[in-house]
Amino acid sequence: MSSAVVAELLEEGGVEVSAIDDRAAIVEALQRAHRDQPKQAWAFFVNISERRAPKLSVGLDGDRGVLTYWDGRTSYRPANGSNTEPVDYWRGGHHAQLAEYKEISADQVLSALDEFLASRRQPTCVEWVAD
Repeated sequence: MSSAVVAELLEEGGVEVSAIDDRAAIVEALQRAHRDQPKQAWAFFVNISERRAPKLSVGLDGDRGVLTYWDGRTSYRPANGSNTEPVDYWRGGHHAQLAEYKEISADQVLSALDEFLASRRQPTCVEWVAD
């Protein structure tokens, strides 16, 4: 995997999935970035230039994280999201306050990310509800 792809992801807060050829390297880079600065979020686009293309957004904060999925028409959140108040995350240096019920365990977030990077489809390891 190109270090430029990892740098783009960490600096810009998102990257197109087609640029990723090593899923494990991405997960490792996010975990490293999270250790340096918690409450970071990143977006993974199937086609960054197409508004209606699927996108998975993930964030990490200790043993939990946020997860959302956009299928091109509808936004989804985990059915078992635990935060009852909005939560603050940062993506590409920009603040984002995320609504309730988007936080789940960090392990679930990373599993969903790995599945999305492999399939480019809505992860099935998480139960989803329309947001």
